[in-house]
Amino acid sequence: MAELGFTRPSSTASSATGDITVDKLSLVRTGATFSANTSLDINSPGVGWASVGGPVFFSSAGFIESTQVYRNGILQMMGADSSADNDVYFVSASGTLAFEHAIGNLDVVQVYNYTASGGG
Repeated sequence: MAELGFTRPSSTASSATGDITVDKLSLVRTGATFSANTSLDINSPGVGWASVGGPVFFSSAGFIESTQVYRNGILQMMGADSSADNDVYFVSASGTLAFEHAIGNLDVVQVYNYTASGGG
């Protein structure tokens, strides 16, 4: 039987202009279909989800610029809220987002948040 594995890359990269910290969280849907436009707290997803990594927090101001969300390896178009009508949108800074489309059993969601700090 095949086994699904996760790896978590190094969380900080340095350059002459400063450090970039990458927070990563991977989720796999292990239950029934997760309905579209339903809030998902990625740091505490509940029953029907397997996760590794994290926590990942983001703000409404930085969500589109500093966060990337992949669903089954495909980069999702980020939206500030549900009215943006994009693939995934911000709900709250605690790490809650929602998808415009249902998430099916065994779908993989990966969330990356990038934070830059002062010069090196």
